[in-house]
Amino acid sequence: MREHIRSEARGVVATCLGYRTRRLARAVTRLYNDRLRPLGLNLTEMNLLAAIAAQESAQPARLGRAMALEKSTLSRNSGRLVERGWVEVHDHPDGRGVRLALTEQGSQMLLRAIPAWEQAQRQARSLVAEALVGLGKEAAVTG
Repeated sequence: MREHIRSEARGVVATCLGYRTRRLARAVTRLYNDRLRPLGLNLTEMNLLAAIAAQESAQPARLGRAMALEKSTLSRNSGRLVERGWVEVHDHPDGRGVRLALTEQGSQMLLRAIPAWEQAQRQARSLVAEALVGLGKEAAVTG
């Protein structure tokens, strides 16, 4: 009985897409964070800077939904960006809440971070492609 359970469990660990995608997501995040760390950024902060810049300014609630971030995660990370002087908070023109906008320092940081992000992007693409090829081989073997 015990050996049967161990065998089934090994099959789950070896083939579970949930397990494998979580591992892949952590590895990809680690790649970006390793490249961005010398600039004092992590991947979430970099993505926040880019998302705010792409819209010129952004409402936090919309930003959180678009980035699939929990409210507390968005608040914590945007708060760090405000503390560093990279993002500023403005009242929304129609009085409905606030908007986040990059400061000049934030714009400069984003521009400095892009080469590191591009390096991580290339590495992440390779890692993801490798993982997808591995999944294809597994499907061929088990299918």
